[in-house]
Amino acid sequence: MLRDPAKNGYLVISDIMNPVTDLGLVRAMMDSLQRNEAAVCLCDGAIPGTQVDMVIAADRLDHLPDDAESANPVLIRKRWFTQDKHNNQFNLYKYKRLKMFLCLVERLDGMHEMDIETFISALARDDIFPLLAAFGEDVRLVWHESCPHCNGALTPLPLRMSQPFCGYLPVARPLYHECERCGLVTASPVVHEDDVATIYDVFDKQDFVVSLNNPYHHGATRCDFSLFERHLPRMARTLDIGGGMGRFSQFLKEAYPDWIVTHSDHEIKQNLQLQDQGIQTRALNVLAEPIGQERYDLITAWEVIEHIPYHRIASVLDNIHRALAPGGFFVFSTPDFDSPLCRSFDFFGVCPPFHYLVFGERWLRRYFEGSSQWEYLEPRSCSDFLDDSLMWYDYGSKTCPSFQMRATSGVLRAVFETDDGGDLRRTLMRRGIGTEIIITLRKQ
Repeated sequence: MLRDPAKNGYLVISDIMNPVTDLGLVRAMMDSLQRNEAAVCLCDGAIPGTQVDMVIAADRLDHLPDDAESANPVLIRKRWFTQDKHNNQFNLYKYKRLKMFLCLVERLDGMHEMDIETFISALARDDIFPLLAAFGEDVRLVWHESCPHCNGALTPLPLRMSQPFCGYLPVARPLYHECERCGLVTASPVVHEDDVATIYDVFDKQDFVVSLNNPYHHGATRCDFSLFERHLPRMARTLDIGGGMGRFSQFLKEAYPDWIVTHSDHEIKQNLQLQDQGIQTRALNVLAEPIGQERYDLITAWEVIEHIPYHRIASVLDNIHRALAPGGFFVFSTPDFDSPLCRSFDFFGVCPPFHYLVFGERWLRRYFEGSSQWEYLEPRSCSDFLDDSLMWYDYGSKTCPSFQMRATSGVLRAVFETDDGGDLRRTLMRRGIGTEIIITLRKQ
């Protein structure tokens, strides 16, 4: 219970997962209660993780109705604009954010005494920002002064949405930059390739394990092999690179029981239970280890290529090329910066610092169409965002920076609620408006 100078008592109810309390907001909510002689004050627009659920005037508890939401003027709402100004996400509902918060507790002296403005200013300091850009790790960083592909000038792309995973990056220090010449988007700074395995730790694994969205099922765009299935042998040998907990490999084995299916990822993400389902597993780092020689007919990499430093892209593609049988296929997906849906809600920057690069379909087409190694087949759109659109727009209606954007998210959620048959989603993806692009390459 807090007390203000007017000797009125208040109950301040907060979520235990909110580690930073905006005391300026709490005081403003108390003042609103006094001005309006109301019993309950809610808030809207605070940085997630800094707000309180409600403030209750203790001397008006007897006036509370059973349904406080319908109790105007007993219930009032205080608009706040810290999220509009700063665009952060401090609550601890993601293990990634918990790791960053623990790092700040250890490294940021006097953090518990800072107000919101001082705390956020500290996040941009030269001794703190590199830690946030490295996921709270003391590792080597690489800074790009120009585009790693064409040496063009880079334009900063500030993240203007609610940073659903990391959350602690300050808007004053943009992490992503777009090349004004070729259009490649690159993070800077990025974790040095020899240290990158450090950030794929137990915190990352836990967030991955609890993810409920499964984009690998009959009817899913990623699982439509009509473009090339007829060219594969009856007992096709497949390898999924960076396959996480193995959901795609599980789909393959169920849909094509005669295929020899192999799942791979970093050692910490190995799911040995897959072996009981007839799926082979490999702990594989494609940056450092040879995959094999003409060992597979189909290699897939869903949302992987953006995790690879630019200067290693060519060598990884060579590694994959050598591992494919003659005429074999490499299929991968990656966020498509050319798509307006990918740019909306800052989806292109959804996973810093894991995503080193953000490509566009036009950039990828130019890169592969001049290759003597690969035949570039017609690309297709897919969308994790649209697969789980109700969740994303519900999330946006609560965390977008401005109240206007939160309202827009609510409208879009209502639109997609009516798309029971998925016609709207399919129409968007046919028009190339997905959040990701699927690229299919055939070994020449």
